Amino acid sequence: MDERQGSPASAREAALARAERAKRWVAGGAVALTGIFSVVAAHALPANHSKAKSNSAPTAPPAPASDDGSGDQQAAPIAPPDQAPLPSAAGSGAVSGGS
Repeated sequence: MDERQGSPASAREAALARAERAKRWVAGGAVALTGIFSVVAAHALPANHSKAKSNSAPTAPPAPASDDGSGDQQAAPIAPPDQAPLPSAAGSGAVSGGS
């Protein structure tokens, strides 16, 4: 019997099966191309290895930029407070959305 003369339901099922196979091929191809592009990029771009820099003289890390514009002062490291903050009074807080 010819497949074209079958019921519309079987034609729909066959089309869905073809679409599912096509979707799997497209997804697999996308994964494969991603892998290929990553390999090509890894070989094309220069690597930054620590062994390559071991021959050069060690340098000091750059100083962090200061917000006040005076680059002379170095910022002290942040330390935790001596005591935890106390909760505020219940009636003195701001009310959001009030009129």
